[in-house]
Amino acid sequence: MADGMLMPSYGGQMVETPEGVRVEFAVREGAIRTWVRDHGDKPIPASNVSGKATLLVGSKKVELPLQAEGETLVATGAISQADKVTAILSLTVNGKPVSARFTQAELVKPTTLAPQAEMGKLAFESVCAKCHSPSLRGTDNGPPLLHPYYAPGAGHGDDVILATIANGRKSHHWKFGDMPKPELKPGQEKDVLAYVRAMQAANGITAGGPVMMPGGHSGH
Repeated sequence: MADGMLMPSYGGQMVETPEGVRVEFAVREGAIRTWVRDHGDKPIPASNVSGKATLLVGSKKVELPLQAEGETLVATGAISQADKVTAILSLTVNGKPVSARFTQAELVKPTTLAPQAEMGKLAFESVCAKCHSPSLRGTDNGPPLLHPYYAPGAGHGDDVILATIANGRKSHHWKFGDMPKPELKPGQEKDVLAYVRAMQAANGITAGGPVMMPGGHSGH
């Protein structure tokens, strides 16, 4: 929680329902993930939660049962992080019905990239995508970079991100553990930053933009 906002722990979208239940939702490649916490932000065991996800993926509607995996509710299906997704989670939490709704915009890729950003794209896909995903929307090992948390001027300016790319970083918010130093060649951190900023701009994450939880690493 920061300035009255709900901050997700796993890079997903976060809402608090009228029942005082906090639900985090994230789209992965071929799957969705959900985490449920109480009003005090204490995790509710997934074994105490059941339900399903009704998804509108593009124009196709699918229903997926949610299965408990530790503290996570998981459902697999034909879904991509690049998809436009509307999700309605119909849950039973500690015996009570809870509903939460989320949306994810279709991923926008720049039609053209500056030469430095083009080089950064190659480096990102080779080294960084395994944790942040090719779409920059995160994986189970690292959060998304297409997140207002990393917008220019949002506390993660270019200097902070360059230092993180160059040196790695200790965990301080996300529950992904420490970020190791990426295996990039000297100077590639600036190329990667150029690519990340280009992708952020294409997807509406810019300096002075609205601070909201869309559906968040350089700082794990």
